[in-house]
Amino acid sequence: MSKIVNKDKKPNKLSDIKKMDKVFRKLKNWYPFSRITGRIIISYALSILIGGFLLSIPGVIIDDKNSWKLLVGVFTASSAISDTGITMVQTNTSYSFIGQLLIIIMCQIGGIGILTIKIVILAIIGRKISLDDQSVAQSERGNSTISSTVEMIKDAFIFLIWLEIIGAFFLFFAFYFNQVDTSMVVDKDKVTDSYHNFSKSLWASIFHSISATNNAGFDIISGNSLLPYNQGGSHAYLLQVTFLCQWVIGGLGYPTYHDIKRKIKARSEGTTAKFSLFTKLNFVMYTCLFIIGPVLVFITESATIQDSQILREGTFKQTSYLVDEKVVTKTEWVADPSGKWKSEYVWIMDLIFNVSSCRNAGFATVDINNFSAGSKVVMSIWMFIGSAPSSTAGGIRTTTFAITLLAIWSIVRNKKTVEAFKRKIPDETVKRAFAVVIISVAFLFLAILIVYLDSNEALSDDASKDAQNQLFIRLIVYVSSAFGTVGFSPFSSDQAMNMGIASKWTLILTMFIGQLGISNTLLAFVKPKNKQNFTYIDEDVVIG
Repeated sequence: MSKIVNKDKKPNKLSDIKKMDKVFRKLKNWYPFSRITGRIIISYALSILIGGFLLSIPGVIIDDKNSWKLLVGVFTASSAISDTGITMVQTNTSYSFIGQLLIIIMCQIGGIGILTIKIVILAIIGRKISLDDQSVAQSERGNSTISSTVEMIKDAFIFLIWLEIIGAFFLFFAFYFNQVDTSMVVDKDKVTDSYHNFSKSLWASIFHSISATNNAGFDIISGNSLLPYNQGGSHAYLLQVTFLCQWVIGGLGYPTYHDIKRKIKARSEGTTAKFSLFTKLNFVMYTCLFIIGPVLVFITESATIQDSQILREGTFKQTSYLVDEKVVTKTEWVADPSGKWKSEYVWIMDLIFNVSSCRNAGFATVDINNFSAGSKVVMSIWMFIGSAPSSTAGGIRTTTFAITLLAIWSIVRNKKTVEAFKRKIPDETVKRAFAVVIISVAFLFLAILIVYLDSNEALSDDASKDAQNQLFIRLIVYVSSAFGTVGFSPFSSDQAMNMGIASKWTLILTMFIGQLGISNTLLAFVKPKNKQNFTYIDEDVVIG
């Protein structure tokens, strides 16, 4: 009898194990993320929530009206970790030194990569790095080959740290020896002047060097970015050139730094090393956008020269009138009657600095609203494109845009393959590039529509047709700025604060996706499937 009982128990145990296995498999299938990119998304989301909580603590935020407002903190944390720079409160007046320190640490973490930091720490202390960690780092900040990911991250980290140190050195003198000009600033008492103040200049140089290198766009100067250093008697060109160099280099991407190091090392050893296709495509596209952008904006400004605040001399005049028994003051720009242009070096530098900045940096020496509607559209497209993958910047990325253009050119030439620099680009990469562009456009359109429907009354008190058209153009700039992690804001802090809840969460999500990239975000929901051993019969379809 005992033998019979034992035999009966074995099948029961096996069936229990099989049932439990089925349960775990179902739970695994219900988990929406893939293993690698899922870890990246969850890590960024948790970092934003923790950062948002810290930035809402009284004493960290010194604006009493926004103490313990988690949404304000999450918005700022999302902007910092995504290296965007859009805020609902002014950084230099609303956050204490601890708050500013937390913000710039988040900017640094976002620029290096949250999970990539683990690789950096393990490499510094000489610990072995697992293949799983290398896969995650490759997805977050790596390139196409996992074998060189660790070395590439180490090279990029050292390179960017040195860039921040050298940049801070030059910025210290720029802040210490340049006075601000508040003649065209609305809130003059909210401008931080570091002139001949050692401690303020030191902190400003460290903060802005990290912010510029990581294309973060955060500043502790004013609510108008670098405007006080580019008007009247103040044109701090050392400041502007240092910023410009830092964000251009910061936006080139980790693989490019690694390729440059290999090239220099090979030359010193008397050997040769070729640049990767990534570096070639990225560098060519980056250079073309850097040159073409200011030229296009110059053309659009020239087409409306009578109202161009960028090219022509002019003054701001204030007019007061009553609205519902309240005095409202409106500031309007009036062009110089003589038709005189600004000095060449002034408007050329304004164009190069601000159009280059709209690629990802977010620092501005001219109010974005001073540009014409056509210029804003051009700059929005540049924000949408962004900078290199695996860099401190956002957008659809330069290589995605380059591959899309090459694919279109290939179709025009009736070629079956997409080629660049005597290399064939895989069909899967081409399809993914088109998918990224199309989904990004759709997502951007949806985000603009949500913010417009939810907050048009908060962002504009004028219901006229012209005012609403202007508002829509500003929203295109604003949402494109969030997606490209740029930080240009055509709205004041008060207007941003008055936006609806749906608008604020939409912008947080837009910054989040802009930082991680559409490709990574989509891949987070892609799980390995069984290989399909068959294919369907081809049937052609007529297209337009």
